[in-house]
Amino acid sequence: MSQFLNYAIQLAKMVEGQTGTNPPVGAVVVKQGRIVGIGAHLQKGDKHAEVQALDMAGEQAQGGSIYVSLEPCTHYGSTPPCINKIISAGIQKVVYAVKDTTLKTHGDDVLQQSGIQVEFRHQPEAESLYRDFFITKRQSVPKVTVKVSCSLDGKQATDEAQSKWITNKAVKKDVFHLRHDHDAVLTGRGTLKEDNPQYTTRIEDGKHPIRVILSKSGQIDFNLDIFQNQSEPIWVYTENSKLKSDIENVEINCLSNCSIENILKDLHEKGIGRLLVEAGPTVTSEFLQSNYTNELILYYAPKIIGGSGNYQFFQTENIFDLSEVPHFEIVNSQMIEQNIKLTLRKK
Repeated sequence: MSQFLNYAIQLAKMVEGQTGTNPPVGAVVVKQGRIVGIGAHLQKGDKHAEVQALDMAGEQAQGGSIYVSLEPCTHYGSTPPCINKIISAGIQKVVYAVKDTTLKTHGDDVLQQSGIQVEFRHQPEAESLYRDFFITKRQSVPKVTVKVSCSLDGKQATDEAQSKWITNKAVKKDVFHLRHDHDAVLTGRGTLKEDNPQYTTRIEDGKHPIRVILSKSGQIDFNLDIFQNQSEPIWVYTENSKLKSDIENVEINCLSNCSIENILKDLHEKGIGRLLVEAGPTVTSEFLQSNYTNELILYYAPKIIGGSGNYQFFQTENIFDLSEVPHFEIVNSQMIEQNIKLTLRKK
């Protein structure tokens, strides 16, 4: 792989999780073997990576090359097409690592007609950055990651609802980084009642996610800790049209049907590109049975809780044939001070 294309991919990785419904993209402008401009798409509505890199390069972009992690866009969104900027800057060569399969038209022909050499160099490392983006953009929903902390026998709590601390403090720190990498974190009313969580990110310069609460009944205690922290918005989804709140950062969203699909589509319209689900068995099980879970992260503590199955993280009313049950593949495993972190993708 070209070192310059690798730099562009690394820039994209650095902004992963902060671009909302847009993909993370990095770009590097090179002239006579020297980097003269770099850029990354920092947030939705901001300049795209190619534009930032070309602005930095200025006149030095004339006759140079630009390396991009994702195929330059051809459509008008909140900003003009990137290919326009590339052509007007006088770039001689474009190299990109992943084709954008969501584009209705591809810019290769336009660029080549303008006398620009275009190279597509497929890079699996970059492709993993955009796999979920392509899927969720077509569905108009966020990428969904379900996170579960549990015992070896899959319990999120004891039969007496004790859940602190099943996993260790090192896992808690890892979860803070998970929240930082997502636009919003979703939970249910039951988890709020039992655990009284805040869902903040306690890391240096960490980004607090928008807190999303699902309560079809609308029976919410607004004195809980989560409502005392008013630094970030809290969006409540309910079917109770009478639910109101005087708290400034709380927004009540009343839907006739609080299905997962309806909530996810509404979140996507509001600019949420990456959603983390941190909830109890009821909400967790709904997401795991749906077609909208892209990733499952399990934190296992070396403990066996036993008791009933009330707090088993996955519960269903029906018994399914083995050929019909949700199937995952393990893509990564990690030891976190005697706890195990498994990252899985739904097959």
